[in-house]
Amino acid sequence: MILPTRRNLLQTVGLATLAACSPGGVGNATQEGVLTLDWALAETMIALGRSPAGVVAGADWKRFVIEPKLPEKTADLGLQQELNFELMASLKPTLILFSPFLEHLKPKFDRIARSEKLSVYDPSETPLGQRMQVSRDLAALIGAESALEDYLLELEILHGDVTKRLSRLKQRPILMVSFIDNRHARVYSGSSLYADAMAWLGLENAWQRDVGYFGFSTVGLEDLATQEDVELIAVEPIPPDISHALAESPLWTKLPFVVSGHHGTIPPVFMFGGLPSAARFAELIVAHLEARWG
Repeated sequence: MILPTRRNLLQTVGLATLAACSPGGVGNATQEGVLTLDWALAETMIALGRSPAGVVAGADWKRFVIEPKLPEKTADLGLQQELNFELMASLKPTLILFSPFLEHLKPKFDRIARSEKLSVYDPSETPLGQRMQVSRDLAALIGAESALEDYLLELEILHGDVTKRLSRLKQRPILMVSFIDNRHARVYSGSSLYADAMAWLGLENAWQRDVGYFGFSTVGLEDLATQEDVELIAVEPIPPDISHALAESPLWTKLPFVVSGHHGTIPPVFMFGGLPSAARFAELIVAHLEARWG
């Protein structure tokens, strides 16, 4: 396999040069001194070979993020609503990374260490564009610019592989959902990780209506009905009671994609994730579509 050039990589993901990764003016922090209060930032650090000293809600990582694995030595800093500030201070961090949802706590963070806000949800005109920008900003903060370039090359190789595999398949528009109960689902579009990764792969999103800031809307199952030839893919977990209720629901069983057998599930992917979650999603959805459409 011929490795792509850095130039081709950046053209593929639709971004400008990585030169802005230079740490000048922002400073560096060693991996041992970084606390991450956002899983998208934590998983990106780990993908770059850096282990956070502490992460928010570490006990739930195995359920929602799964890959990459959280290093055992990483401290669990508690839930976002109940952060353990004493533990945070005892770790003597040099940098605290947080998302906009914790911005009201920045004065408290700054009493412990320098803090920086990063968000994967700022608007971008290119697939994975903002998630790429956040990775660039993060790499600059922790001195991992070279590791980021290596990771981007791996991501480009993945992109080439999965898009080649997709090109062999007969495709139809995809409805990405997760079930709330037996009558409601979240449907994904906009800036959601799922929709962003689908666009990166060249897959057509069947949901063209407006969605909220996080890229999803909660709708009734009847709203998923469409005359189009679509494939519904639900992201696990799906509680057993919901699966049983759906199987007996007159509403569900009459939906076009159910009647035609064009529906299925993929394993969990962190819906608020960064590039590592996008890569996990790409691998899982392509394997699923190969099994369905191949």
